Amino acid sequence: MVKQERAERTLRRIISAAADRFEENGYSGTSLDDITRAAGVSKGAFYFHFASKKQVADAVMEHSQGLLEDLIDSSGLPDEPALQRLIDLTHGLNRLLHSEPTVRTALRFHREWPGREPEFDHYALWYGAVGRLLGDAAKHGELSDEVPGGAERVVAMVTLFSVESLTVRGIRRPETAQQVTDLWDVLLAAVATGTAGPVLRTREPAPCEVR
Repeated sequence: MVKQERAERTLRRIISAAADRFEENGYSGTSLDDITRAAGVSKGAFYFHFASKKQVADAVMEHSQGLLEDLIDSSGLPDEPALQRLIDLTHGLNRLLHSEPTVRTALRFHREWPGREPEFDHYALWYGAVGRLLGDAAKHGELSDEVPGGAERVVAMVTLFSVESLTVRGIRRPETAQQVTDLWDVLLAAVATGTAGPVLRTREPAPCEVR
């Protein structure tokens, strides 16, 4: 049991160190020596868990995908307006990008490999979540009749790329949270009905409001 716990700690340390190095230098700019040195492990310890740099990169992607899936699954309550759940989900993505290097690294990988069909597709996951929430919003009369078809993809792109670009630029979280709020103040004016928009909260939820 002690050996297993030690091995699990080593595994987590390698994944965390790899994410840090990949985020800073990219996949091609990171060597196995960089990862083992940052993790404080030997090559033997690394190869006990991973056969290659590609395999540890996949582990980073898998870990970050799990975090994003957990965020999507836990966003809001079913009895809340779908648009409110979407707003809070976007703020949740902002928190996740600031706190989790594996997620930042995964999105960097997507940028570095634009034509690649990754096993873990964070963009598709986000687009699907936004599409479902906007679909729920339409069913419950939260969307304006003037919202054109294809709005789901536009909202998904605007929210994801806005939050991602702010984080890449190194802007601190309080400011990015305010910019997410400003973004939703504009988006709601374009997509929400006159009755739904005014009752929705666009600011980041307080800790007691996070589901």
